[in-house]
Amino acid sequence: MTTPALTTTSNGGSTSPALKTILTAGFIVGLLDASAAMVHSYFWNDVTPDIVWKYVASGAIGRSAFTGGGGIVALGLFFHFLIAFIFTIILFYGYPVISKLKLPVVITGILWGLVVWNVMHWIVAPMSSVPPRKAPFDIVKVLPQLGIHMFLVGLPMTLVIHRYYSRKSRLANAHSEI
Repeated sequence: MTTPALTTTSNGGSTSPALKTILTAGFIVGLLDASAAMVHSYFWNDVTPDIVWKYVASGAIGRSAFTGGGGIVALGLFFHFLIAFIFTIILFYGYPVISKLKLPVVITGILWGLVVWNVMHWIVAPMSSVPPRKAPFDIVKVLPQLGIHMFLVGLPMTLVIHRYYSRKSRLANAHSEI
Protein backbone atom coordinates (compact mmCIF):
# COMPACT_ATOMS: atom_id res chain seq x y z
CA MET A 1 0.00 0.00 0.00
CA THR A 2 1.26 3.44 -0.81
CA THR A 3 1.09 6.39 1.52
CA PRO A 4 -1.88 8.58 0.57
CA ALA A 5 -1.55 12.28 0.03
CA LEU A 6 -3.68 14.76 1.92
CA THR A 7 -4.01 17.07 -1.05
CA THR A 8 -7.20 18.27 -2.65
CA THR A 9 -8.71 16.29 -5.45
CA SER A 10 -8.79 17.40 -9.07
CA ASN A 11 -12.40 18.57 -8.80
CA GLY A 12 -11.28 21.92 -7.46
CA GLY A 13 -11.21 21.99 -3.71
CA SER A 14 -12.80 18.88 -2.24
CA THR A 15 -11.06 17.30 0.68
CA SER A 16 -9.09 14.17 -0.19
CA PRO A 17 -10.43 10.80 0.99
CA ALA A 18 -7.32 10.41 3.18
CA LEU A 19 -7.94 13.71 4.97
CA LYS A 20 -11.65 12.91 5.34
CA THR A 21 -10.70 9.60 6.94
CA ILE A 22 -8.32 11.26 9.40
CA LEU A 23 -10.86 13.93 10.29
CA THR A 24 -13.66 11.39 10.69
CA ALA A 25 -11.62 9.01 12.85
CA GLY A 26 -10.15 11.83 14.94
CA PHE A 27 -13.51 13.46 15.64
CA ILE A 28 -15.28 10.17 16.40
CA VAL A 29 -12.55 9.03 18.77
CA GLY A 30 -12.20 12.48 20.33
CA LEU A 31 -15.93 12.63 21.04
CA LEU A 32 -16.18 9.07 22.33
CA ASP A 33 -13.14 9.43 24.58
CA ALA A 34 -14.24 12.87 25.83
CA SER A 35 -17.70 11.55 26.68
CA ALA A 36 -16.28 8.50 28.42
CA ALA A 37 -13.77 10.61 30.37
CA MET A 38 -16.49 12.92 31.65
CA VAL A 39 -18.92 10.12 32.54
CA HIS A 40 -16.22 7.99 34.18
CA SER A 41 -14.78 10.91 36.15
CA TYR A 42 -18.20 12.07 37.31
CA PHE A 43 -19.64 8.73 38.42
CA TRP A 44 -16.51 7.02 39.74
CA ASN A 45 -14.49 9.97 41.06
CA ASP A 46 -17.12 12.68 41.66
CA VAL A 47 -15.21 15.02 39.30
CA THR A 48 -17.19 17.44 37.15
CA PRO A 49 -16.51 17.74 33.41
CA ASP A 50 -14.89 21.17 33.73
CA ILE A 51 -12.26 19.72 36.08
CA VAL A 52 -11.52 16.94 33.56
CA TRP A 53 -10.64 19.53 30.90
CA LYS A 54 -8.74 21.73 33.36
CA TYR A 55 -6.69 18.64 34.22
CA VAL A 56 -5.92 18.12 30.54
CA ALA A 57 -4.97 21.80 30.17
CA SER A 58 -2.75 21.48 33.25
CA GLY A 59 -0.49 19.28 31.17
CA ALA A 60 0.62 22.42 29.35
CA ILE A 61 0.17 25.18 31.91
CA GLY A 62 0.48 23.46 35.28
CA ARG A 63 -1.61 23.75 38.42
CA SER A 64 -2.82 27.25 37.53
CA ALA A 65 -5.22 25.57 35.08
CA PHE A 66 -7.44 24.58 38.00
CA THR A 67 -8.12 28.23 38.87
CA GLY A 68 -9.05 29.17 35.30
CA GLY A 69 -12.48 29.46 33.75
CA GLY A 70 -14.09 28.57 30.46
CA GLY A 71 -11.01 29.45 28.44
CA ILE A 72 -8.98 26.83 30.29
CA VAL A 73 -11.74 24.27 29.76
CA ALA A 74 -11.65 25.07 26.02
CA LEU A 75 -7.85 24.75 26.06
CA GLY A 76 -8.16 21.31 27.66
CA LEU A 77 -10.64 20.23 24.98
CA PHE A 78 -8.32 21.60 22.29
CA PHE A 79 -5.39 19.55 23.65
CA HIS A 80 -7.63 16.49 23.96
CA PHE A 81 -8.62 16.64 20.30
CA LEU A 82 -5.07 17.50 19.23
CA ILE A 83 -3.85 14.33 20.91
CA ALA A 84 -6.67 12.31 19.33
CA PHE A 85 -5.69 13.60 15.89
CA ILE A 86 -1.99 12.93 16.47
CA PHE A 87 -2.70 9.29 17.32
CA THR A 88 -5.08 9.08 14.34
CA ILE A 89 -2.42 10.39 11.95
CA ILE A 90 0.16 7.99 13.35
CA LEU A 91 -2.18 5.03 12.88
CA PHE A 92 -3.33 6.23 9.46
CA TYR A 93 0.18 6.34 8.06
CA GLY A 94 1.33 3.28 9.99
CA TYR A 95 -1.65 1.14 9.04
CA PRO A 96 -0.16 -0.21 5.80
CA VAL A 97 2.72 -1.64 7.83
CA ILE A 98 0.54 -2.80 10.74
CA SER A 99 -1.90 -4.53 8.38
CA LYS A 100 0.93 -6.77 7.14
CA LEU A 101 0.71 -8.55 10.49
CA LYS A 102 -2.63 -9.97 9.23
CA LEU A 103 -4.35 -9.55 12.59
CA PRO A 104 -8.13 -9.23 12.60
CA VAL A 105 -9.10 -5.57 12.52
CA VAL A 106 -10.84 -5.84 15.91
CA ILE A 107 -7.67 -7.21 17.53
CA THR A 108 -5.61 -4.49 15.83
CA GLY A 109 -7.97 -1.85 17.20
CA ILE A 110 -7.92 -3.22 20.73
CA LEU A 111 -4.13 -3.42 20.67
CA TRP A 112 -3.89 0.12 19.29
CA GLY A 113 -6.07 1.33 22.16
CA LEU A 114 -3.66 -0.29 24.61
CA VAL A 115 -0.74 1.41 22.87
CA VAL A 116 -2.48 4.78 23.14
CA TRP A 117 -3.23 4.28 26.85
CA ASN A 118 0.34 3.21 27.60
CA VAL A 119 1.88 6.13 25.72
CA MET A 120 -0.42 8.59 27.46
CA HIS A 121 -0.07 7.04 30.95
CA TRP A 122 3.65 6.22 31.03
CA ILE A 123 5.14 8.86 28.70
CA VAL A 124 2.93 11.88 27.95
CA ALA A 125 1.38 12.48 31.38
CA PRO A 126 4.66 12.09 33.34
CA MET A 127 6.46 14.44 30.92
CA SER A 128 3.70 17.04 31.15
CA SER A 129 2.90 19.46 33.95
CA VAL A 130 -0.15 17.57 35.24
CA PRO A 131 -0.13 17.15 39.02
CA PRO A 132 1.75 13.99 40.00
CA ARG A 133 -0.24 10.92 40.93
CA LYS A 134 -0.76 10.53 44.66
CA ALA A 135 -1.87 6.91 44.74
CA PRO A 136 0.25 3.95 43.63
CA PHE A 137 -0.63 2.15 40.40
CA ASP A 138 -3.86 0.20 40.93
CA ILE A 139 -4.93 -2.13 38.12
CA VAL A 140 -8.54 -2.18 39.35
CA LYS A 141 -8.76 1.61 38.94
CA VAL A 142 -6.98 1.42 35.59
CA LEU A 143 -9.30 -1.22 34.07
CA PRO A 144 -12.06 1.25 33.08
CA GLN A 145 -9.44 3.43 31.39
CA LEU A 146 -8.05 0.45 29.50
CA GLY A 147 -11.56 -0.50 28.39
CA ILE A 148 -12.25 3.06 27.22
CA HIS A 149 -9.02 3.14 25.24
CA MET A 150 -9.50 -0.31 23.73
CA PHE A 151 -13.15 0.02 22.72
CA LEU A 152 -13.79 3.76 22.35
CA VAL A 153 -10.38 4.89 21.06
CA GLY A 154 -8.39 2.11 19.40
CA LEU A 155 -11.23 0.10 17.91
CA PRO A 156 -13.24 2.89 16.23
CA MET A 157 -10.07 4.61 15.02
CA THR A 158 -8.85 1.37 13.48
CA LEU A 159 -12.23 0.54 11.94
CA VAL A 160 -12.47 3.93 10.19
CA ILE A 161 -8.90 3.70 8.91
CA HIS A 162 -9.30 0.04 7.88
CA ARG A 163 -12.39 1.01 5.90
CA TYR A 164 -10.36 3.62 3.98
CA TYR A 165 -7.60 1.17 3.08
CA SER A 166 -10.08 -1.61 2.21
CA ARG A 167 -11.93 0.70 -0.20
CA LYS A 168 -8.66 1.89 -1.67
CA SER A 169 -7.55 -1.71 -2.21
CA ARG A 170 -10.88 -2.70 -3.80
CA LEU A 171 -10.70 0.29 -6.16
CA ALA A 172 -7.12 -0.55 -7.12
CA ASN A 173 -8.11 -4.17 -7.80
CA ALA A 174 -11.13 -3.08 -9.86
CA HIS A 175 -8.98 -0.75 -11.98
CA SER A 176 -6.35 -3.46 -12.52
CA GLU A 177 -9.02 -5.81 -13.89
CA ILE A 178 -10.10 -3.35 -16.56
